[in-house]
Amino acid sequence: MIELVAESDNDLSVRTLAREIAAREQDVPMDCATGEPYRNVYNALSQTHLSTLSDADVIIYDPERQTVAPGPDLTIALLLSNLNQAAFQTLRNLEE
Repeated sequence: MIELVAESDNDLSVRTLAREIAAREQDVPMDCATGEPYRNVYNALSQTHLSTLSDADVIIYDPERQTVAPGPDLTIALLLSNLNQAAFQTLRNLEE
């Protein structure tokens, strides 16, 4: 999710964000990310992730407008996410 917010030039609607995440998780085009997988992502975002990331200043979440924008600490969170992914890949390669 952090990457999607960082890649966007504009505020994202929660619906668009949920659809994009569901599409990536299912490896399908965005217009095919519907039904239960979409609802699960939307609910998880709305009930947990958006408020948590907003409290950490990673995003700016407007619950009334249902929009998400980059927060002051988005760049730091993106860097940490990328480092974590690289470390995971390195450790996985060591096991092989």
